[in-house]
Amino acid sequence: MDNYSSFIRQFRPELSPKTLSQYSKQLRYLSDGYGLDFNPLQLTLDIIDIAIEDLSVKHITLVGLPYEKNIRLAVFRNLINIFSDHITPKDYQLLDSLILEEKIN
Repeated sequence: MDNYSSFIRQFRPELSPKTLSQYSKQLRYLSDGYGLDFNPLQLTLDIIDIAIEDLSVKHITLVGLPYEKNIRLAVFRNLINIFSDHITPKDYQLLDSLILEEKIN
């Protein structure tokens, strides 16, 4: 099990092996896209900064197959839950709304 899988498993032990594999693949994809080695907190903060500035989460969902969009949104949702103590309640609510809006579109 790699760092990404171990990290996700630590916070979401109920995930099936298939879901865990998909989540770790997308987390790795996002980390690579942001030029980060394994650093989930920094990745989350970077994505949050862009999402709040743009009022959109499209920057994490543009590339790839349609089903990957929903997986990346789920991964991001899990990350903001895990690191909620680093996010203001107002920003948390905004991010939650942006994720929901992107899922609908």
